[in-house]
Amino acid sequence: MSSPFLRALALSLAFSGTLAVTPSVLASTSDAEAEPDLDLGQRLHRQCALCHGQYSQGILGGKYPRLAGLPDYYLVKSLTDYRDGVREHAAMTVVGGLRTLSDSDLASLSAYIASIDLDAVHPLDVPTPEGADVENGEEIYQSDCKTCHGRAAEGNKRKESPKLAGQYDGYLLRQIEKFKAGKRMHANDPDDETFVDYSDQDILDIIGFVTTVDDKN
Repeated sequence: MSSPFLRALALSLAFSGTLAVTPSVLASTSDAEAEPDLDLGQRLHRQCALCHGQYSQGILGGKYPRLAGLPDYYLVKSLTDYRDGVREHAAMTVVGGLRTLSDSDLASLSAYIASIDLDAVHPLDVPTPEGADVENGEEIYQSDCKTCHGRAAEGNKRKESPKLAGQYDGYLLRQIEKFKAGKRMHANDPDDETFVDYSDQDILDIIGFVTTVDDKN
């Protein structure tokens, strides 16, 4: 008598386990495949706006970078890296509340930020840094930078490289300094030495050129 009972109990537990697991698996699959929700993204962006501005236009001088119009593939990766601790910034994880956001939340937030047309809501005039030789900067950029960031600094999805056009010079300079100091990884390569041989003037010139590129490309 005990053997049929045990078999029935085992079948019951197995069936119950299936019912318990299946909905979460389906929810996870549905969550991953769901289209970004721009309305949700706009609501989540309210936290971002505390630092990056109402339209994610950033702050002149680059203390907080412009995010509006950046490609969604880059925004998703960056926000995920901040949430997961790959990149560290207390304001991003605590004030921005990234630690509590799911992958689908980040996709919706990124899609909303990428959709913001600053020309329509908050036109920017990004200044060229004083002392920059734009012609020299263009020559270096087209030789060494365009392969990853695009001829017009529009970014490259395949290489997960961000758009640079339209970004503040102060922010760009600060990131390059982090790359040189090994505080941030460039080109997803911990051994990358792209900036080692550039003089300070070369870097200023490259940034100067980038600030002159039409960011609508």
